[in-house]
Amino acid sequence: MPKAKKATAALGSPAPLPLGPVDPLVRERTRFSPDRTHRFTLFRHWGDVEDYACGISMNPSGATEEDGDQTVDGMCDRARNYWGVGAYYQLNVMSIRGTYSDELGSAQTLSLPENDKWIREIAPKARFVVVSWGRTGHMSGRGTEVEKILREVCDPEKVFCFAKNKDGSPTHPLYISRNAPLIPFFS
Repeated sequence: MPKAKKATAALGSPAPLPLGPVDPLVRERTRFSPDRTHRFTLFRHWGDVEDYACGISMNPSGATEEDGDQTVDGMCDRARNYWGVGAYYQLNVMSIRGTYSDELGSAQTLSLPENDKWIREIAPKARFVVVSWGRTGHMSGRGTEVEKILREVCDPEKVFCFAKNKDGSPTHPLYISRNAPLIPFFS
């Protein structure tokens, strides 16, 4: 498989359409808003597509059906090489595309209602869910909303994180070792 380039996105910019052929399952299970400025799901697979981990981070950056980014690529590496699942879904507490979290304050709409619909649909079917939206996701209020959804639709014992920040938010995975152990989030 060719190595995907690392994609970035200006806040609220539309995701480019794929330039080349894309795996049909990746195309089908990766969901954007009609104008592609919001991403609801991102899917990758290498084995049993129904045996997947689900990550929920802060907001989508530039990753698309065709390209990865540092966070998504790192989580896929963990899922494949350390967690033993056959696929990975990336979800986010906010659906707006943008690489830099300090720009989120200028967005009119951080998350579309469809985002919660996809969290409700995908998270309960995952072998386990890894939350990692960090302080910004927590301070926005969206982290708390997604926690409520997860408590509603998932067995709390299958929701994990890498660590917790002082404010109780789950740490973001970007600078966490790939083989770092997961800890229960709802404890």
